[in-house]
This record gives sequence, structure tokens and C-alpha cells, in this order.
Amino acid sequence: MTIAESTIPRIGIPIRLSSLGCGSMDPRMEAAQKVFDAVVELIRESGAEPVVIAPGTTEELDTVFGTCQGFILPGGGDVDPTLFGGAADEATLFGVDAEQDSLDIAAIRYGLENALPVLGICRGLQLLNVVYGGTLHIDLEAGSIAHADKEGASGMDFAVHEVELLPGSRCAAVFGGVGRIKIASAHHQAVDELGSGLRISARADDGLIEALESEDEAWVLGIQWHPEAPIPVTELRLPVFSALKAEAERVLGSTDSFLERQGA
Repeated sequence: MTIAESTIPRIGIPIRLSSLGCGSMDPRMEAAQKVFDAVVELIRESGAEPVVIAPGTTEELDTVFGTCQGFILPGGGDVDPTLFGGAADEATLFGVDAEQDSLDIAAIRYGLENALPVLGICRGLQLLNVVYGGTLHIDLEAGSIAHADKEGASGMDFAVHEVELLPGSRCAAVFGGVGRIKIASAHHQAVDELGSGLRISARADDGLIEALESEDEAWVLGIQWHPEAPIPVTELRLPVFSALKAEAERVLGSTDSFLERQGA
């Protein structure tokens, strides 16, 4: 079946290199691999086809990217602070991988340059902000809300709290226009300075940016929490994946219509 004949949108998701035995397997990276697998399953559950993307040459990646109608950037290790002017020797860093950053950023840039929908989850949100020229908190200071359960078995288990979805935002629309939802998070890095061309679409009660989206018409959304987590509300796991799938379907329909007009 050719791309033009396909009726199922394909969602690209860069592989977690730690799953290939690259680098040390920090317990937190093992946890990240589990949530990666859960994200892949939720892509399928939404009705889209996951395309796991491995590293390759620019030409090889462009070929794979070109078969996708949308992208998801999942959680994982920390973003290299040198990408946003930070120090690379911060003691709290874990799982920093230049090749992973390069692969993920290549997918983001391809999506942005080709007007494809892009969803960032946790680390994915952070990378989106960096690509747009923003910066990150390398290690969040303790505040009124726990954004990760650092006493958990993996050293970075899920914490549960509420976030406020800003009215009229793309993020609020994904969740049916409600004002607040309960989420599961597990992070110690987060948005500091917001990137140019982005707007905030959700905050935690301590003021932390929990979601961001593009200011223009492009469907670009980043959420700091983990919808793939089995807690706290099962019904809140699928909506963001279904929204991405719907946007990717529009891309697929537009592509098919163009090819039909060209006699492909």
C-alpha cells in the first residue's frame, strides 16, 4: 500500500536509545522505556500507526519522516543544558545523550518545517521549548507541589496533582474545555524562559508551566505531565493522542487530495 492509499495516519516517535543498550541503564531510564512502550500503545489505541524512528543519516531520517503525518516526542533523560546555555556538569543530570537530543530535535524540526502536528510529552515539551529558543530549569527547587515522587523505587516516580488549563487554549480544547484536570508527573526539569512563538496553555498551582503550544495555527502542543501513566484518571490518558491522530488525519487527507489532483 502506498502512502497515498493509506487511510491510517502514521505517527513518528523517536526510539529511546537506552533501549538499544546505548549508555548506562539508570533506573530512571528503565522507567522511561516503560512509558515509551505505553505511548506506542496509546498511539495504536487512538487509531493511528506508530512509526518508531531509529538514528540514521539525514537522508535516511528524511525518508522515514516523510512517511509520517505527525510526531510525538516522549519522555526520557535530561536535555543537554548546553543546548540552551546551561552548564553540562550539573550533579542532578541523568540520561543526557547528545545523539538522543539530535534525533528528537530532527523530528521536531521536520514537523515544524512541514506543517505537521507535533506533540511533546515531558522531555518532549522541554525540547520543544529549547527548539523555539527557550530555556529550562536544570533542577527544580522544592516548592508547594511535588512534581515527582523522588522517594519512589526508580528515584523519579509519578506524583499526582492538578493543573489549570487556560481557557481558549488548544490544550483545554483537547480535554473538552474543562478548567482543571488531575495529572501524573515525574520530572525535575521544566520550562524557565518560554521560547519565542509559544504561549502557555496550562499551569500548576505553584505557577510552573505545565503545557505550551504554538502561537500560530500549527498544531504544536507540549505537556509536562505523562498522559500514558495509569494514574490518576484512566479517561484522561487517550484524549491528547486522539487529538494528534485527528490532526494527522487532516494532513493525510490533504496529501491524498493533492496526489489525486496530480493523477498519482
